[in-house]
Amino acid sequence: MKTGVFLDCLRGWALDDALSFLARHEVRCLEVGTFGEYVAFEYRLDDLLADGRQRKELQSRIEAPGLEISAFGCYGNPLHPDSGRALRQQNLFSKTVELAALLGVPTVTEFAGCPGDSEQARFPNWISILALDDFARILDWQWSERVLPYWERAAAFCADHDVRVALELYPGSVVFNPRTLLRLRDAVGPAVGALVDPSHLFWQQIDVPGAVRYLGSAVHRVHLNDSQLRTQNLAEVGVLNPAPGADWTEKPWVHRTVGFGHGADFWTDFVASVVEVGYTGDLCIEQGDPLYDDADGIAKAVALIRSIAPGDDH
Repeated sequence: MKTGVFLDCLRGWALDDALSFLARHEVRCLEVGTFGEYVAFEYRLDDLLADGRQRKELQSRIEAPGLEISAFGCYGNPLHPDSGRALRQQNLFSKTVELAALLGVPTVTEFAGCPGDSEQARFPNWISILALDDFARILDWQWSERVLPYWERAAAFCADHDVRVALELYPGSVVFNPRTLLRLRDAVGPAVGALVDPSHLFWQQIDVPGAVRYLGSAVHRVHLNDSQLRTQNLAEVGVLNPAPGADWTEKPWVHRTVGFGHGADFWTDFVASVVEVGYTGDLCIEQGDPLYDDADGIAKAVALIRSIAPGDDH
């Protein structure tokens, strides 16, 4: 299987320097973010859509050291109760799908989003437990009035462009675990699938290889991103800690470099599970460990994955 990297983990680098670094470490695939001011550090999304020469230039620069774009990443809240913010994200997503289609990139990644609790809402309202009657009513309203209408349109748009969307199972979004992903997929069709990132599944206490096997062909993309529970803080807050701006040392969990939160045995089982369900995409490393700089963390992660991933084409 090919090894990939989320290019935006190297923001601040010159594009060609980043590509050379990744090629030296035998990375073959890139997920490229479209949610910032620039795509691949240097290009504007609207310019890439309008100008075939810029698209060819970007592809040529990426292909020269032996890499390819395997996905575009477009992360935001397309269901925000502020209609202006929602529309901006929806337009960004649509443009990203169009760019993927023009470049033959099969997958766009996104969050499912989170609506408010009513027509009058100003802020998102994430319902993660039905402890009170109001919560069930809010959740029903969100899915019937916001989630399904938008994602039915978005899934059809993706299908029309022969592009899949991989939704990250992300707490704070209406799709945050395997069941909520399949609820949406069953309603809107197979253009929608899962981006399986173990880092946010670990702290939810989800059996990650089991989740992959449960999702099966709904696994559209895989991120290799580790995390670690900080047991010294769990007694104080549990796994949920809505403390704005909290220092990472005070949090109950933290992102870690692949292999430093969970060892090689876990990652071997995880890779086996994605192979078992027929996933043929790249294994895309995402680096967010506060203890290692991005280059060092990516190099360490690549070394681990190359030691356990099947096949010779890494």
